[in-house]
Amino acid sequence: MEKKSKKGQVTIFIILALAIIFVLVLILIMKPNFGIITSPKTPVDSIKQCVLDGLDNSTKLIMSQGGSVNPDNYFLYNGTKIEYLCYSSEDYQRCIMQKPLIKESVEKEIKKDITPKVIDCINAQKNSLERNGYIVTYKNPNITVELVPGNILVDIDSNLVITKDKTESYKSIKIEKTYKLYELTMITSSIMNWEARYGEAEIMNYMMYYPTLRVEKEKQSDGTTIYILTDKTSGDQFAFAVKSVVVPVGLTGK
Repeated sequence: MEKKSKKGQVTIFIILALAIIFVLVLILIMKPNFGIITSPKTPVDSIKQCVLDGLDNSTKLIMSQGGSVNPDNYFLYNGTKIEYLCYSSEDYQRCIMQKPLIKESVEKEIKKDITPKVIDCINAQKNSLERNGYIVTYKNPNITVELVPGNILVDIDSNLVITKDKTESYKSIKIEKTYKLYELTMITSSIMNWEARYGEAEIMNYMMYYPTLRVEKEKQSDGTTIYILTDKTSGDQFAFAVKSVVVPVGLTGK
């Protein structure tokens, strides 16, 4: 009888162990679908996500158009207006850099383009909170955009104050987004400088020096050159146009 009792206990332990393993496996499989383990977003988190969506759209547009939201002097390439960053209207003449401080110019363009979006995001969150009994105040936001290695930094100084049972204050909202825009604008500046001095940049030098960089150089019939810089690790691209030392068509044999 004692042997049977011990045997029964072992069987129960085995069944319990299997049941525990089954539950653990089930939890691991179902974990992504358990809403209760996800902490709710704070109002500031919601504002950040809203602004990030706008920042993505602005950045991609600006990078595809030579650093401008609305290019003035541009070449139409595959339906996209690509700004001339180094330009000469005269044959045989080296181009003049149109935006020597390209990094700072891009920062201003991003700021200008996302400012309405930032205000919309804050207002949308304010309205949502007020419908739930909160009191929300903020000042007209002062926005700073900075390109740093590997990232775009956005600082929204708005003195946001949210009050209900308690008061929460946010002097500024800081947002960081991974983009290789700093690196690409630095290389763009170097290529522009080379074009302005010598008339044509040697792209192989850049690709040898920067192993993760691909430079495409597309010559157009009017003498324009479209440069497309791609960071191979991230896929980020920056395109711009150059018109320098143009040889008249009749003298090129074309």
